[in-house]
Amino acid sequence: MKIRVLVIDDDEDLLFLAGKFLTREDERIELVSATTDQEALRLIEEEDFDAIVCDHFLGHNSMTGLELLEWVREFNPHIPFIIFTGRSQEAVAIRALNLGADYYLKKGTEEFRELFSRLANRISTEVEARRQGEALETAMSDLENRVEERTAELTKTNEQLAEEIAMRKKVEDSLLLQRELGNTLCKTENLIDALDRILKAAVHLEGVDTGGIFLVDDKTGQLDLSTSQGMSSQFLKSILGQEKSLEVTEPLYVSKSDIDDSLKKLSDYEDLTAVAIVPVLFEGRTVAILSLGSHSHDEIPTTDRHTLEAISIQVGAYMARVKAQQSIIQSQTEMMGMFDSFQDLFFVIDKAGLVLHANNTASTRLGTDDGTMNGKSILDFYDKESQTRIADVLQAAKHGEVIKLDYPLVAVDGSRIQTSTRVVKGEYFGADVLFMVSRGSEL
Repeated sequence: MKIRVLVIDDDEDLLFLAGKFLTREDERIELVSATTDQEALRLIEEEDFDAIVCDHFLGHNSMTGLELLEWVREFNPHIPFIIFTGRSQEAVAIRALNLGADYYLKKGTEEFRELFSRLANRISTEVEARRQGEALETAMSDLENRVEERTAELTKTNEQLAEEIAMRKKVEDSLLLQRELGNTLCKTENLIDALDRILKAAVHLEGVDTGGIFLVDDKTGQLDLSTSQGMSSQFLKSILGQEKSLEVTEPLYVSKSDIDDSLKKLSDYEDLTAVAIVPVLFEGRTVAILSLGSHSHDEIPTTDRHTLEAISIQVGAYMARVKAQQSIIQSQTEMMGMFDSFQDLFFVIDKAGLVLHANNTASTRLGTDDGTMNGKSILDFYDKESQTRIADVLQAAKHGEVIKLDYPLVAVDGSRIQTSTRVVKGEYFGADVLFMVSRGSEL
């Protein structure tokens, strides 16, 4: 799915570089540019965008990026908005976040390819998160609307009222199940474990007592059983046909009368009375199938159908999150490998100032080849006279300000290394950190 991005900047050279590098980093990105505030306002009013990237300073006698952000948030509070600026003002960063900016990124702090790679990753992450959230909200809204319509019909008599209460209880249980399942998935990184938990939750629904979750090979359409509670791929193929897995894009519900003829040869399932086949979609493709059955109902109850469809959306969102995390981890790993080859000293520092990673040059120059640097405070590698100033600098950098230091580092053996250091805020395996790059020589 395309990602339409409006880039607002009065620097036409930067717009050219953005168009060159962002689309190269992510082929889904479709760039639209504006060089003035009036042009940006017109485009925002007339066209739809998935994200906005805006410079803070757009020229004299012009709105600032923060004013544009405030204007956009009045009628579109959810569109990802990234302030992308060369101005190192802490107040700008703080006000941008207070006004609802999703991210604050400084220009000119690193090589263009790396800078635009970070910007492309942030754009895709924010847009995918928004789309997943909207999909879940839509599914929940649809479910609640259908339940409300049904309960309105059941209020005509006392018997209908009793059914309404029972139905509401089932819906509450369903929503609770989905919420608990969502919380569980947020803490689960292993796909197979996640699918196993999903199936165990699904078979506890009132109208469901057996099932299986099958991953679909997107090239061959073959079904790979991931987890099962009494249902095999042979059964599912008998319902769909051998080569039909990829064609399942809408939920399929099979009643008892439909099962009798199609499963005559499968004696293990002769007592099955209803079947639900619910696809899991990711980026428009069927990536998995939830196959659930009942031995007590002639058809899968309506509320259970809604719950299963909502669960399938959760599974799709979970798989999207796992894919995004894997992509980020791979990029971070590749980046760390590149930094390890630098001749400059490179550090990754957490919020408390502890060293999470140091490249080979840093370890060698500071005499910590034995791995004793990780977990230590970066202040331990400066003299005591400098530590208070360094601590203040790290605090300022946490708010997005790019800092330059000219304090010597102190090696384990007491030797001093005169350095010119830049400190910038960034991300490291999903966590907010500080990157420090020091270029120096022995004193």
